[in-house]
Amino acid sequence: MWRGSALVISPGIDSSLHTHFALQLTYGLQRPFRVRLQTDQPWEVTRSACFAPHQAHQIDSDGGLLAHLFVEMPEMLNADCTAVPAAFAGVPAFQRMADSLQDGRHQMLDMAVATQLRHTWLSCALPESQLKPALDGRITTVLEQIAASRGLDCNGENLARLVHLSESRFTHLFRQQTGMSLSRYLLWSRMVDAVASVAAGNNMTAAAHASGFADLAHMSRTFRNMMGVPPSELQRMAIAFKQDQSA
Repeated sequence: MWRGSALVISPGIDSSLHTHFALQLTYGLQRPFRVRLQTDQPWEVTRSACFAPHQAHQIDSDGGLLAHLFVEMPEMLNADCTAVPAAFAGVPAFQRMADSLQDGRHQMLDMAVATQLRHTWLSCALPESQLKPALDGRITTVLEQIAASRGLDCNGENLARLVHLSESRFTHLFRQQTGMSLSRYLLWSRMVDAVASVAAGNNMTAAAHASGFADLAHMSRTFRNMMGVPPSELQRMAIAFKQDQSA
């Protein structure tokens, strides 16, 4: 995990239909998996998928090993980049990367290698035409403040004052720039911090309180709604967390 992104490689955890703020890229390392975007739609079998931020989706892996890259990208256009199958699977650079994860080699990843994998996968999946110009500097300042404070004591009034805007103007600009409300973003940020807390060895209850949730039940509901699986799945994973936001 990095601030803003995560690379997850594990036996597939079948999800319920869910949506979250991150761009999600998924690849079946061993075999295809099933995807659907609505519960009333038929399943589609694929080896690769790209889910835009806020795109509802459900995955049925049948236990196969999956690689997921989650990237929190407020600069990502809200234009529909969802694709099943996704074109990145046919890019030679991606195939070389995927091959490097076979036969248990993914278990020996360190942060330097994971960082390179993240860069390669993104460059194969996202053309420059799908990125906006840089965020408004005031919103960049706010996002940095939320990250630095881990979302604690952050609210519309305080953050608006930080960038010298009225609260109503600030909340409008935040939604315009990021594609989501401030409250929703703060919830996402708290969830990321809860994962980091689990990675640091804390139990689920301590992680919930440390990341600003009212209680474990609140964190569990948020995690399930955003990721489609219960947070107890985190305790089955080995998690490396990189605090460096520039990664």
